[in-house]
Amino acid sequence: MAKADRQSGRRYTEAEVRAILERALRDTEGRDVGHDELVAAAEEIGISRDAIEAASRGIEHVRGEEDARAAILARRRRGFRSHLFSFLLVNAFLFAVNALTPGPWWFFWPLLAWGLGLAFHARAALSSDVSPRRLRREIERSAARARKEQELRLKEQRRAERLERQRRLEQSAEELGHAVEEGVATVLSRIAQEIRGSAPPAPPPAGDAPRGRRIAPLDADDAESDGESEALGEEEAERAARRGRGRR
Repeated sequence: MAKADRQSGRRYTEAEVRAILERALRDTEGRDVGHDELVAAAEEIGISRDAIEAASRGIEHVRGEEDARAAILARRRRGFRSHLFSFLLVNAFLFAVNALTPGPWWFFWPLLAWGLGLAFHARAALSSDVSPRRLRREIERSAARARKEQELRLKEQRRAERLERQRRLEQSAEELGHAVEEGVATVLSRIAQEIRGSAPPAPPPAGDAPRGRRIAPLDADDAESDGESEALGEEEAERAARRGRGRR
């Protein structure tokens, strides 16, 4: 397969194209290449998008198998280390009990039996062979775990959005309440001003007399003269009444 260069008319074989791409990738080592960048670069050298998509799916599948294999081997080695620690601890305890008590040596019997099982476990744990069934189960488990993590992230995102909307609604309600209170206070203030402007002046208190017409208090002589005038008036009235009865 030969690739034509649009600018200079040069042509490259498939091996040369691979070598050029590998060298270019080595020159850009340390920088991750996005999927769109990879597709654009492939289209520049005449590789279709479908071919890149199929190749990327294959690479992702291989990467998933490698990750699954690494996870299985790591889990096996962790289990073997835990088994080895239990083996050493328990058999050390049995040796101490056998050494401190009288009688024949018997601790090596459980040591040999358990050691045989530990040897089989080590053979399986230190081996790099993984069956396709185990790989498929691990890939499915990883996919389920990834989906669960994605769902949890989506739930947390929705929860954060819901809390943010609730906070904004509460803030808007609080601002609306303040605005209503200020508006009501302004209306009441204007009504009070109008009422004060249209009300008649308040009358003076009952105990206060108008200026210039204040009544002076009566002294003792004026009170006696008033009493004498009243007595004379009553006598004159009685005389007039007697004269009227004598004429009849």
